[in-house]
Amino acid sequence: MESGMFEELAEFYNSRDSRSTTRTGIHKSIGVPEFDRYFGVYPPEKNDNVCEWDPARKEAYEKAVQEIKENTWRLSRKQIDRIMKLRSSGWEIHRLDATASFRAQSREVWDKNVLEKSVKMVKRFVLED
Repeated sequence: MESGMFEELAEFYNSRDSRSTTRTGIHKSIGVPEFDRYFGVYPPEKNDNVCEWDPARKEAYEKAVQEIKENTWRLSRKQIDRIMKLRSSGWEIHRLDATASFRAQSREVWDKNVLEKSVKMVKRFVLED
């Protein structure tokens, strides 16, 4: 949230038809469904200042953030379960650590530590007989 997720969600909410009940594609992205109720009550405004929010608004915001955390945890748990099923059925699983590239916020580090290694793995997988 501190890295701009709230602002991105607010921009997305402003740019779409708020009457839409679509729950596919981007509408299922992390944060969009969780903040739908929040933005329905507190439509995004330019220069929103968290310090000036009333207690009810802060509570609604915190509830949406908590829902994001819970849903993200559930999603990651499902993904781990699926990966373990693939591993137990014989798939060779590779792990890439992107931590350094996020910490450095460097495209160069990302390319070296994540992109290049990913491309090599995919090429090896595709070219195997």
